[in-house]
Amino acid sequence: MEKKKAKVAKKIARVPTGIPGLDNMLEGGLPAGSITLLSGACGTGKSTLAMQFLYSGAKYMDEPGVYVTLEEDPKKLVENMSLFGWELEELIAKKKLLVIKPEVYKFESIKQIISDAIEKIHAKRLVVDSYSVLLTYFSDPYEIRNGLVQLDREIKKMDCTALVISDIKDNSEIFSTTGVEEFIVDGVIVLYLIKSHTHPFEFERAMSVRKMRATNHPLKTYPFRIGGGGIEIGSKHIAGPLHGTRAASATTIEPPIKKEKKKEKAAQKKEEAIKKKDAMIALSALKTARKEGHSWKWKHL
Repeated sequence: MEKKKAKVAKKIARVPTGIPGLDNMLEGGLPAGSITLLSGACGTGKSTLAMQFLYSGAKYMDEPGVYVTLEEDPKKLVENMSLFGWELEELIAKKKLLVIKPEVYKFESIKQIISDAIEKIHAKRLVVDSYSVLLTYFSDPYEIRNGLVQLDREIKKMDCTALVISDIKDNSEIFSTTGVEEFIVDGVIVLYLIKSHTHPFEFERAMSVRKMRATNHPLKTYPFRIGGGGIEIGSKHIAGPLHGTRAASATTIEPPIKKEKKKEKAAQKKEEAIKKKDAMIALSALKTARKEGHSWKWKHL
């Protein structure tokens, strides 16, 4: 009798992001060697999440990282991100972190600079900030797609796990500048600014994993905040529309304005009841006075 060989499912190697709530959504982290598009409008926290990903790897997992910024000055970026208490200067000195800004405007040159930077510190993590700027080096959609495929191959050849940032408009129905990038990458994480459920003129940050290959991730949106130590993700997802109206959380919280109106109505009812009771008491007293000999006429009461 032949022995049946049990099929063992291949376990996907994961790269923890260092953001606990996000790692829970991703079954432990990003698939090793993957490229993930990090999309969002201005102010959603894209750069913070990306640097937290690099910092966590360099500081706690002995995985050096490269941050390629195509817009912001590297020194200023490091200064701003150090406000979270991250020892970025120390990691740079130890060659665990490299922050660079290429001063060239040709895609082939950028691609080579990224490869050289990865090799220089034997990086395992990479951030490109942003794809939107990178796309200005191309003249038509065919070149864009071809260029991104080339970059994808180059990064994977260097055995890196990458986050590439894409700037999109508020309420955008596509998750990249051209609508092409999301189909090439392995994953898409979208960051939002949504109207607060407690106040119509305030906003809350939220995120969702739109796509992640080889990962059973939730198709839900979770609130997050940028605190003193970086990004913190809430455990309860958001229910209801993300745009145009105030979002309601999964656990219904009654807005303070509605509570106040209810209190006012209850107080009015209580006051009316007291007045009615007082009127009945006064009427009773007057009737009693009539019986005791007063001359008023009470037939109408």
